Amino acid sequence: MVVGCELAYRQARRAGLETEVIVRGSLWALGAGFFLSHLTSLILYFPGTVKENPLAMLMIWQGHSSFGGFFGGVLGGLLYLRRRGIQPIPYLEAGFFGFVPAWIIARTGCTIAFDHPGRATDFFLGMADGAGVVRHNLGLYEMLFSVLLAAALYGLRNARPFEGFHLALVILLYSPVRFLLDTLRVEDRRYWGLTPGQYFSVLLLALGIWLLLRGRRTRGVYPNAGFTGER
Repeated sequence: MVVGCELAYRQARRAGLETEVIVRGSLWALGAGFFLSHLTSLILYFPGTVKENPLAMLMIWQGHSSFGGFFGGVLGGLLYLRRRGIQPIPYLEAGFFGFVPAWIIARTGCTIAFDHPGRATDFFLGMADGAGVVRHNLGLYEMLFSVLLAAALYGLRNARPFEGFHLALVILLYSPVRFLLDTLRVEDRRYWGLTPGQYFSVLLLALGIWLLLRGRRTRGVYPNAGFTGER
């Protein structure tokens, strides 16, 4: 969180945005992200827990969903920006310049904890679980992909074909990879054959396509963005 907020702050300053907005917006994003992450985990992955103990919904330190945290964070940031009457996309883009590198750190933790075990495998990146079974470590795979994602994002830092380009770039690259990785999961709850993560991946892909189509319609128009690409 510290690394992500710092990098988002630096990108906002580089893009000529109000850094105070990033600082305050990050607090809204983190608060909403934690809460919705926990609720998503309980409702979609452990619905029995809610029935047994409704107060578990308030125990935000127990159980989290990465997609719930992502959408909650975006929602929290949007609420703050809308409340201030600020055009959101430039600030969300600055936030992504912090979020993607921070995701590398987060998924490194998942790799070590081995909390996203996949099917048994003889793949050379497979790792032994607590029972000694060699499995796909999906946290490792996503961490490695996040390194490539960060390289692409920062490598195209000055590219500006349309407003929201960097948001669309990250979303359109990540969502299909996450959908495919979830096919390897063994412990996730499934609904009509798909994991919650796969449904969220489809939703995220739709958002990326919308950003792309929106960008093509508004190409060259950057309202209140304050972006030069040369700072």
